[in-house]
Amino acid sequence: MAGGKKTGRRFSIRKANGKLIPRHNKGLDPGLAGLKAFHHPSVGEWWRWLRSEYAPRYPAALITPCSSVKPYTQSPMSRKIRGLLRRLGLWDPQNDRPIRLEWLYFSDLLILVPYERAEDYPACCYELPPDAVLESSDAYEKVAGELAGTMTLLAEKGLEHLVVYLPRKHMRLWARAREKAHAWPRETIVKYSIFSTKPLEETLARLLIHDEAKKG
Repeated sequence: MAGGKKTGRRFSIRKANGKLIPRHNKGLDPGLAGLKAFHHPSVGEWWRWLRSEYAPRYPAALITPCSSVKPYTQSPMSRKIRGLLRRLGLWDPQNDRPIRLEWLYFSDLLILVPYERAEDYPACCYELPPDAVLESSDAYEKVAGELAGTMTLLAEKGLEHLVVYLPRKHMRLWARAREKAHAWPRETIVKYSIFSTKPLEETLARLLIHDEAKKG
């Protein structure tokens, strides 16, 4: 498991030059801020864990973006998605986690973060905006290559179907990784919106009906 020390200050959400300033409810590790974070030992350990130890519990996964609010689980979008998963019967209230599908956050630094580990270090305590990765050819190819390799392994471990709900910037990285991968689960891509998750809820509902029909 990835481990380390959580340090730093707490940030408030406010606008600067039209952009949200991050809030880190468990603190920001200065070593995990910006492109230098790729060289932090906890990041390499996370990548190793993701490739070697993580195994999806279900053959389907919901892919959503990381957030300027950390842990991601406390972001407004995560609250909306938890609500729709509850309405669809895809939430285990006793264990406070999704059922019948994986929920994976796509992170510009950590590649994929399962919902159940989103509050763990280093996922809770870094800051790397997608623009920083997109503007660095080295970082762009590094993230795309790591995602491609990870997704190939997850497909071999039984991950069959992805419901992808990502903003345009994340989709650029996602598409590049798909080009580089040797294997990739089939995808259903839902247009991302910060205003309404109704299209996502409708898509998941249709997939549930389809799965139930196959079982019947």
